[in-house]
Amino acid sequence: MITPDSHSSPLRRVLAGALTASAAAVLLASCASYREIAPATQPIATASISAPAGVRGAQDAWPADDWWLALGDEQLNRLMQKALDGSPNLAAAQARIARAQAATDLNRAATGVQVNGAVDATYGRQSANSLIPPPPLGPGGEYVSQGQVGVSFGYDLDFWGKNASLIRSAEAQLKAANYDRDAARLALTTSVGRAYAQLAAQYDQEEVLRATKQQRHAVRDLIAQRVKSGLDTQVEAKTAETNEASLDLELEQLATAMQVTRLQIAALTGQMPDAAASIAKPNLATASFTIPQNLPLDLLGRRPELAAQRARITSAYSEVDAAKAQFYPNINLTGLVGLQAIGLGQLFNAGSFTNSIGPALRLPIFDAGRLRANYAARTADIDAAVSQYNQSVLGAAQDVAEQLTRVNALAREEAAARNALAAAEEAHRLAMLRYRGGLTPYLNVLTIESQLLAQRRAYATVKSRYHDLQIELIRALGGGFNEQTTRTAAAPANTTTRAQ
Repeated sequence: MITPDSHSSPLRRVLAGALTASAAAVLLASCASYREIAPATQPIATASISAPAGVRGAQDAWPADDWWLALGDEQLNRLMQKALDGSPNLAAAQARIARAQAATDLNRAATGVQVNGAVDATYGRQSANSLIPPPPLGPGGEYVSQGQVGVSFGYDLDFWGKNASLIRSAEAQLKAANYDRDAARLALTTSVGRAYAQLAAQYDQEEVLRATKQQRHAVRDLIAQRVKSGLDTQVEAKTAETNEASLDLELEQLATAMQVTRLQIAALTGQMPDAAASIAKPNLATASFTIPQNLPLDLLGRRPELAAQRARITSAYSEVDAAKAQFYPNINLTGLVGLQAIGLGQLFNAGSFTNSIGPALRLPIFDAGRLRANYAARTADIDAAVSQYNQSVLGAAQDVAEQLTRVNALAREEAAARNALAAAEEAHRLAMLRYRGGLTPYLNVLTIESQLLAQRRAYATVKSRYHDLQIELIRALGGGFNEQTTRTAAAPANTTTRAQ
C-alpha cells in the first residue's frame, strides 16, 4: 500500500532539484544581461512660487471641489450639474478607469492558483512503431479509443517579483486614469465657468451701449431743438442720427455674440442648441481673490494632470522591474489529478486514476537580445514619463505665476480705469454745458463722447475680468483637486463632490 509518507521524500527531491536548477539558471541567465541600461532623466526640482506683494494669502484658501458655488449664481449651479451629468468626455474618462481596473484585476489574477478542468476523448489508429511493446495486431497497429478526465492546476511562484511589479504598474495606471478623469472634470467646469463669465461680460457691455444710446438720443433731441432755433444745421442733426444708428449696429453684433456664447455653454453642458435660448442673464457674485500661502508644496499635489503623470512614472518604474525579472528563470508549480485510459470502457475504473505534481522551470539562455531590448524600451519609457512630467511642472509653475501676476495687476488696472472714466464723464459734462451755451461746436462734443464710450467699455472689461481671472486661478491651482483625497475609481463620473 502506498502511503502519503512514501511520496514525501520523492517530492522533496523534486523540489530540491528544482531549486538547485534555479540557482544554476541564474548564473546561466547572466548571458542575457541588463547591465549598463539605466534611466537618464530625473524629476525636476521645483522652485518656490510665492504670492505677489499686495495679494493676501491664507492657509485654507485652496479652491473647493465645487468652487462655482462661491459665485452665488443658481443658474450656473444648474448648468454645472448638467455638464457633469452629461459630458461625453467624462463618460469616456470613466470608461478608461473601468478598463484600467480590469487590467489591474487581470494582473492580480496571475498571482493566484489557476485551476482548469479537461475532458478528452479520441478514437484512432495507433502507430505500430511508437509504442513499447508494439501493438498486438501486427505492424499495421490497431484502432483504439482513449479518454482523459482531469483537473490541473498551476501556481506561479514569482520568485523574482515579476507579477508583483506588473500589479504595481497596473495600480499606478488605474490611479492615473482616475486623475485623468479629475483633469477632464476640471477642464470642463472651468470652461463652463469662463464661458458663463464671458456672457456676463457681454451683458455688461450691452448695458454700456444702451446707456450711451440713451445719452446720444438726448443729445439728438437737443440738436433738433437747436436746428429749429437756427443754432445748428442739418449736418449736426444727421451726424447725431448716424451716431445713434451706429450703436444699434453694435447692439445687434453684440446680440449675435451673446447668442454664440449661449450656444457654447449649451454644448459644454451636454445640451442641444435649442437649450441656449433658456440661458438668462448671469448674476455672479463679486469676485474675491485669496491666495494660498504654501504654493510650491501644494501645487504638485493639487493639479490632477501632474498627479496623473507621477502615477505614470511609478508605472514605468514597475514595468522596468517586471522586465528585469524576465532575465531570471520562471518557476511554476503544476499538478494534475484525474483519470486516464486507453479504451473508453476502462476510463472510470480505479486503475485509471492518475496524478502528478512538480515544478516547471523556464530559463532564458540566448534570445538574440530580445530581453535586453525590452528592458531598454521600458527604461526609455521612464525617461519619457519623467521628461513629460518635468515639462508639465515647468508649465504649471509658469501658469500659476502668470495668473498671480494678472491678479496682482488687476486692482491697479481697475483703479486706473475708474479714474479715466471719471475724467471722461466730467469732460463730457463740461463739453455738453459749453455746447448748450453755444460756446463749442458739436464736433468737440462728439470727440469727447467717443472717448467716454471707450472708457466705459474699458472699465466694464476690467470689472468683468475679475470673474475670468478668478476661474483661471482656480484652474491653475487644481480646482479643489487633492491627490490624497481624490475620488476612487468606483465613484461615478458625474459626482459633484469627491469621496473623502
